[in-house]
Amino acid sequence: MTTLLRMPITNVFGQGDYSVTLHLGSEKSPVNLLLDTGSSTLVVKSSAYQANLDQKLTASSAVQEVNYGVGGWNGPVIYTSINIHEHCHESEHPQNIAKSPSMNLTDAPVAVVHSAQQGKTFGDADGILGLAYHHLNKSFDFSDYFIEHNITPALSYPWPFSDEISEDLASFKKLMWKYPEHDVTTYFTLLEEQQLSANKFAFYSKRSAIHINKVNSSKANKTPADELAKDPLNKGLLILGGGEEQSDLYQGEFQSIKVSHDIYYNVDLKSVQVGTNVPITAPPLEQKHLKGYFTNAIIDTGAGAIVLTAEIYQQVITDLIAYSASFTECLAPFKEMSGQLTGIDVGELTLSEWPTIYFNFVSQPATTTKAEKIVQLSCTPETYWQINTPNYGKACFRLLSQLPQWPNQSIIGLPLLNNYYVVFDRSVDNTGVIKFAQQQ
Repeated sequence: MTTLLRMPITNVFGQGDYSVTLHLGSEKSPVNLLLDTGSSTLVVKSSAYQANLDQKLTASSAVQEVNYGVGGWNGPVIYTSINIHEHCHESEHPQNIAKSPSMNLTDAPVAVVHSAQQGKTFGDADGILGLAYHHLNKSFDFSDYFIEHNITPALSYPWPFSDEISEDLASFKKLMWKYPEHDVTTYFTLLEEQQLSANKFAFYSKRSAIHINKVNSSKANKTPADELAKDPLNKGLLILGGGEEQSDLYQGEFQSIKVSHDIYYNVDLKSVQVGTNVPITAPPLEQKHLKGYFTNAIIDTGAGAIVLTAEIYQQVITDLIAYSASFTECLAPFKEMSGQLTGIDVGELTLSEWPTIYFNFVSQPATTTKAEKIVQLSCTPETYWQINTPNYGKACFRLLSQLPQWPNQSIIGLPLLNNYYVVFDRSVDNTGVIKFAQQQ
């Protein structure tokens, strides 16, 4: 019998990305970890988790480093307990019907970020809970390095490297690759392997940016996170071990997208369509990137925007402006990332005039006997625009163009997911499916 847990999540610590609270070690230190299907490591910054007090901590000789494209970190791999079960309150979430066994882990891998500067990668959150597969969760055994440099004991915790060595992530990565590599079992895989959870989880969210209401905006100082967290629009749910049985969260039938590769939640995007315009074809991933990225799109709960390839993004903007020339002025500030920090006045927007943007994905690949099956998902103006962010009375456009160094792979983040109740069912076939149903 596996446990099903319906856990509250909030977007107030991750600048719009959602986090869940876990409790680490003997002290059961509460940590707010960003939910990220675009990475695989459970990582926490040292200032949030007091490892020196943890009587359940076991050090290792392993080291990890992750770069997310907009920040990164390195640090030791330790093993400790991860506790969640008694902190899910039945009165708030009566759907937590299974009481035994709990989902507490006694000896789970956790990466600890030593550097305060690197810890800024997580915003106001305490770290990241990676929910992708083991391929992204590499570690490197530094036993030989520690022996060569007379580091005793030959362990990565406490962190034995100087800031000069560890703060330069590019150089440190080159150093890591000199030593034996192995994948670390991910948090969710441990739950499934120990038969504590069915091999699926579900995600329910409303927004891709923090909602600032009129009451909070009137306060002289920055609104505390606990005040923002009370806003229903800043709340969501993570369901561990379940999905379809949560019938109060969705309506109608599920549509399924095949996960084409289990490194990220890799999917095949066929086209993007702005309203009634001609669909914009999404080219396959360039051959040179196939070995590392596999498909032309991923589904990423840790992305607060939909990041399109440069060509698709530009055509989407062109098609939006074709609907109305007045859209040009609204969109102009968001050519730069700085536009997300200021937004535009809500009065400049009339959302009813903006079209729905459709994303067409491969549901079932073509075979010799059957044609390729396509699933169409809708991204409404209410989600690709976010109202009352970054301040009350402001609005932000949540579609972005790819980073210059990124391959031609689109990152399908929260603005699309906010329209649906999403089940990541990893038990189907070898790589799983992602199911989408309209929210209640």
